[in-house]
Amino acid sequence: MKRNRRVWGSCSMDDSPRRHALDIATLAAESVNWDIFLRAHLDILNDRFNRASDGSYAQAGRQTYVMELEELEIAVPDLLLGTLLRAENTNAGHYVASANRTGRAITESKEAEAIAQRLLAMIADPELDLYNRAVLYYAYLNYNGHLEDEALQGRNEKALEEAMAGIPKELRGKRR
Repeated sequence: MKRNRRVWGSCSMDDSPRRHALDIATLAAESVNWDIFLRAHLDILNDRFNRASDGSYAQAGRQTYVMELEELEIAVPDLLLGTLLRAENTNAGHYVASANRTGRAITESKEAEAIAQRLLAMIADPELDLYNRAVLYYAYLNYNGHLEDEALQGRNEKALEEAMAGIPKELRGKRR
């Protein structure tokens, strides 16, 4: 019944939708309903909530809570990458994540470097369709943009350019 209730935030700073999802995740964990737990947690991670207005100034304060998933020994790299991929033949319940929030969640993960390397490998993979490679590219850009280490950001930009070498020039666009 709680899952059917739609909670709208009145503004960017209203955390009632996030608290509602946290309550759902808690109840699902207590009743050992892991599908509902994961969906509620992914909603929190992706900040997938309705708000009357949502200024970007409030987004930085909203954590992804990816570390809690890691504490539960959930395969976070597989989960994050799997929710980024798009396909025609997925289950109706397949969760589609935000490249922006997933990129940020990667920076908060204890497996950030390994996930970033997998992203680069997938971006460079000619067997993966261009649409998914583009989604992964944006996730990597968001991951890199949320890093605090500017030297690492520079190295990552070079690694991303190398991964993009196999993508047609028309789709690469110009980067700063």
